[in-house]
Amino acid sequence: MTMHGSRAGYAVCVIAALLVATAAQAQATTPAKTPATQATPAAPADEADAIFARWDTDHNGVLSPQEFRVGWHQLQATAELHRLHEQFVAMDTDKNGCLNAAEYAHLELIQHAGKSAPPMAMFDTEKNQCLDFKEYVNVVNYMLKHEHP
Repeated sequence: MTMHGSRAGYAVCVIAALLVATAAQAQATTPAKTPATQATPAAPADEADAIFARWDTDHNGVLSPQEFRVGWHQLQATAELHRLHEQFVAMDTDKNGCLNAAEYAHLELIQHAGKSAPPMAMFDTEKNQCLDFKEYVNVVNYMLKHEHP
C-alpha cells in the first residue's frame, strides 16, 4: 500500500470512529423515558446525509468531482488535526495544556532533527516558555516544510 493510500485509509478510519463515538455519546447522554411518557423515537439524523449536504455546495443533490475532492480534503485535514491533538496530549506529560522545554525536547521530530532542530522559543509566540496546541502545530508544519523528517 502506498503512503498516500495508507494515510487516506487512516483518515477514513478516524472519521468513522469519530462518527461512531459521537453517536454513542449522544445515546449515552439522552435521558431514558419512563414507559408512561415514552413516545415513538424520532429517526436519528443520518450523518452521511449531513456530510453530503455540507459537501454539496451548489445544493443540486449531486456531488461533482470538485465538491467531493474539497470535502475529502477537509475530512483528511480534520483527521490529521485530531491525530496531532492526540500526540500533543500524549506529549504533555504534566497535563497542563502546553509543552514545556523538556516535553518539547522529547518530541520525535525534535529528537530526529538533533542539533539542527529549531529552538522552542522560535515557536513560542506568547513568550511564556510553553507551547500551546496551535504553537505545536506550527512546530510540526515548520519541521515538515524544512525537510526535518
